[in-house]
Amino acid sequence: MGECILTADQLQDKLNYWQKKLRLQDWQIAISIVRARDFELEECQGECHWNIQSKLAWIHILDPVDYEPNKAFPQDMEKTLVHELLHLHFAPINADTENELIDVAQEQAIDLIARALVETERETNAE
Repeated sequence: MGECILTADQLQDKLNYWQKKLRLQDWQIAISIVRARDFELEECQGECHWNIQSKLAWIHILDPVDYEPNKAFPQDMEKTLVHELLHLHFAPINADTENELIDVAQEQAIDLIARALVETERETNAE
């Protein structure tokens, strides 16, 4: 996947699109572009915080200013957005687990699914 840098307005449009596509319309989701220093974990491209009971979520996407240009893979803000949205489907499963192996496996699966969805969408729109 190539580089995909979005403005805040474009990111909001993508959120609206993917929220519907992923059947997450019952969630209220706020999205923002955030500097690396404001992330909870280091070397993140995105993060999602949620409240399952009220179906509220906050998604942060890494500001392109902080994305290292010599990374092996270019920054793809849309893929990161889809990745973070997919976490909302898994949120009820994660509520009571603190198993690092399960967390890693789930993170890898979410990443592969997000990549496949975005690539398929781009191929469809390119035709």
